[in-house]
Amino acid sequence: MASGTPTVSFMIREWRFLLFGGLVVFWTSPGQTYLISLFGDQLRHDFGLSHTDFASIYTAATLVSAAILWPAGRLVDKLRLAKFVWWICAAMVVGTLAFSFVEGPITLFLGILFVRFLGQGMMSHIAVTAMARRYVAERGRAIAIAGFGLPIGEGLLPPLITIGLTLTSWQNIWVGMSLLAAITLLPTVPFLLRRTTNQDGQGPEALARAEQNQRQWTRGEMLRDARFFLVAPLVMTMSAIFTGIIFHQKFIIASVKEWDFLWWSLCFSSFAAFQVIGSFSAGWLVDRISARRMAPFVLVPFALSLAILGLAENDYWALVIMATMGMSAGSTNPVFSSLWAELYGTQHLGAIRSAASVLSVFASALGPVVVGWALDAQVSLLMITMVSVAITLVTSAMSVIGLHQK
Repeated sequence: MASGTPTVSFMIREWRFLLFGGLVVFWTSPGQTYLISLFGDQLRHDFGLSHTDFASIYTAATLVSAAILWPAGRLVDKLRLAKFVWWICAAMVVGTLAFSFVEGPITLFLGILFVRFLGQGMMSHIAVTAMARRYVAERGRAIAIAGFGLPIGEGLLPPLITIGLTLTSWQNIWVGMSLLAAITLLPTVPFLLRRTTNQDGQGPEALARAEQNQRQWTRGEMLRDARFFLVAPLVMTMSAIFTGIIFHQKFIIASVKEWDFLWWSLCFSSFAAFQVIGSFSAGWLVDRISARRMAPFVLVPFALSLAILGLAENDYWALVIMATMGMSAGSTNPVFSSLWAELYGTQHLGAIRSAASVLSVFASALGPVVVGWALDAQVSLLMITMVSVAITLVTSAMSVIGLHQK
């Protein structure tokens, strides 16, 4: 099928495996920044941690998780998917349950490491890889549909957890999440994984065939290319700033802005909706005007959201802040993923994308520490957001220079 099946027919025909992908991506949530940060105030209070202390523990766990993921990610190529993914899901259930037994800084580090590695790391990796291998003609749509699991989690879980924290302890919420994950994942994964006759992917294969008229760069050649170092800061910017802000969102919104945090958490639904809109809009534009032209503008909505966060006085602006953040969050993946192929070809795209991923993970680990230090030093939120806007605009301008070079 060169052109693939129409989207609606594809979803109806392949609902089981697509549901598998979405379900696995949804349950990466306990390892995602947006969810862990919801417990920030309780964890800092219970264990006597400053903003910098908590952020440092989180950063260390994230970096160790990334280091482990580098060799562990190859297991997806060697082990049978059905058994491997079930055991990873079971480990995530155990890790989520174990988080409820955290008693201090050391066990907090281990708890975050466990859910970050399994959730943000392995489960996300498995879901995307599985979609890419089972489908060829519909590969892009399969990955996008499975990816809906994350915005669904971002829309549902923050308000539920915020309400839950007013009714019970944070430990009980983690126990509840582990039970729900066990019920929804463990019995269903073997059924949802069954192959259908229309799944045209037969196993590991290249993302695309090398184009004869385009130079195919190696990762080493890319790392010696000046364009990469002009574009890479743009890729790192949102990872660092967004993660830093969201990681400390409970303190920023409830204590600094003095806004209703339940309302803020409800606005995650706006973030999730506009993340989907941003993703599909950016993908459509990339196909028509190229990622090279799109890249310098993908963080413009994010810069706007930061400016509003710093300047706004009324909490009704939360809806706009979340919507504009979501637009950029959704746009970055299709634009940046396509950009590397446009600049450096597809023959070594896996190695090239892995280098960019390392930079993104490093930035996401750095953001919470820097923002936490600023909050502990009583730097105003307005100053934090305005500096962040300036960084976003500077890295966008640098990318314009880099992308105009041959």
